[in-house]
Amino acid sequence: MLEIFKSLPAGGSIFNIIAILTGSTAGLFIGKLIPEKMQGTIFNCLGLFTLYIGINMSLNTKHSIAVLLSLIIGAVTGEILGIENKLNTLGDKLKSKLKTSNARFTQGFVSATLLFCVGSMAIIGAIEDGLRHNPEILMTKGIMDGIASIMFAGSMGIGVVFSVFPLFIYQGGITLFSSMLENVITPDMYANISGLGGLMIMGIGLNFMKITSLKLGDMLPGLVYVIFFTILFS
Repeated sequence: MLEIFKSLPAGGSIFNIIAILTGSTAGLFIGKLIPEKMQGTIFNCLGLFTLYIGINMSLNTKHSIAVLLSLIIGAVTGEILGIENKLNTLGDKLKSKLKTSNARFTQGFVSATLLFCVGSMAIIGAIEDGLRHNPEILMTKGIMDGIASIMFAGSMGIGVVFSVFPLFIYQGGITLFSSMLENVITPDMYANISGLGGLMIMGIGLNFMKITSLKLGDMLPGLVYVIFFTILFS
């Protein structure tokens, strides 16, 4: 199977998408069999596990100040650009066109998009796939995302399925243009991107459990700023 996806452009991202589609489709059917109260319990467990993943990722940080500045300036930039609002608007438009009554469509779309896109595995895996035609990291991530999407779709519905579109643009884009990043991304940059991504994923977990209502989409520009600040503090 590995050889098949090695031979495809952005093969790792293609596998990732297939895994999410399979998992989320299964989750839609499983979700109908799970009582509403139990769905709430699963939702909280998913939030706790997401928080755990984020904590593990954030521990990889090499320059804490660089990550902090990137998080703050990135969030301000995202708020000015209205990234979170645009993601929500996109989700609402899809919901309207599909005429779905699922109140969690937008939340599922946005939350799944952030969880599947943000993180060191997405970035490093996409670069590895592009530079060395090695999709193993993204295939491993795909298996993880597929399992997570079962629970996501069961809790939040069909919005999770549509997260594959921004995922493919994001990961596939990095893969196709990774040769341009070859002399830019250093081990410290990887570590700080992972650390910042971990903080964002922690935010997803907290939002799931309704402890906070962070606008995580607005924080995404921080993943660009962290490269600059890593260079500055190295």
